[in-house]
Amino acid sequence: MNDVLSNVNIKKCYFDDVKSFVVEYYKNNQIIADSFLEGHIRESNFYKIMYNDNIIGYFAINKETVLVLFNVFEKYRNISQELFTLIKKYESIKEALIPTGDEFFISHAVDNYVKIEKQAYFSIYTDKTPSKIINIELTLADIEKDGEILNICYDFLKGEIENIKKSADEEIYIARHENKIIGFGVIEYQKIMDQYASIGMIVREEYRQKGYGANILNGLKNIVKGKGLTAISGCWYYNHNSKKQWKVQEHIQRPGY
Repeated sequence: MNDVLSNVNIKKCYFDDVKSFVVEYYKNNQIIADSFLEGHIRESNFYKIMYNDNIIGYFAINKETVLVLFNVFEKYRNISQELFTLIKKYESIKEALIPTGDEFFISHAVDNYVKIEKQAYFSIYTDKTPSKIINIELTLADIEKDGEILNICYDFLKGEIENIKKSADEEIYIARHENKIIGFGVIEYQKIMDQYASIGMIVREEYRQKGYGANILNGLKNIVKGKGLTAISGCWYYNHNSKKQWKVQEHIQRPGY
C-alpha cells in the first residue's frame, strides 16, 4: 500500500476530463443531483488522482473551501482513507457538500466530521396531479421582450435571467390564470444527470395559498415529461412552506445534502 501511495500524484484538470467518470458513477449508484448541487460542481476546481500515468479517482473543490466530489475507483479503494486525508490538504477545504445517495463519499466525510448540517430536500415528481386543478397558462418568456414582466419577481428570477444570457440551459415561464400574471416557473436542464431537469416556481404574494403553486409545478413537470426527462426540484431544508407544497403534490421526497 505504501508503494502505491508513494506513486500517487494529484493533477489539476478540467471538468470534461472527469465528467464521464462522474456521470457513470452517479448513474450506477442512482445518485440524484439537482441543479443546486450541479451548479456547485460545475463551478469547482477539478483534480485527477493519478497512480503512475493512470487516473484512479477524482475530486472537486468549490470556492476553495467546499469539497463537492470525491471518488476512488474500485481497484484502489483499499487506500481511499489515505487519499481522503491527502486531498483535504488542497486549497482551503473546510466542509463538504454531499448528496445522501453517495455512500462512498459520505462514509469518508462522516469519519472526519466535526458537525453535520442538513442543507436541502429534493423531490422526484410522480404522475399524480394537484388535489385542486386550476387551468394555468405557461408561456415561455423572452428575457429581452418580456423584461418588464420579469421585473415583477426580479429578485427571484435574477440568477435565472443571468444564466439564460450565458447559455441555453434554462427556461423561464410566465404563469397566467384568467389573463392575470400569478407567478413564474423555471426549468433548468442538467448536464451531469441529463435525464433530469430541475423545476421551480414563485407565486406572487397576493395569489399565494390558493393552489397556484402546485399547478405551476404540475405544468412544468408535464413540459419536462414531454421532452422525455424526469422533473426534480429542491428547497432549503428549513423551508417549511415549500415542503408543505411538496406534500400537496405527493412527490417522492428524499433528504438532501
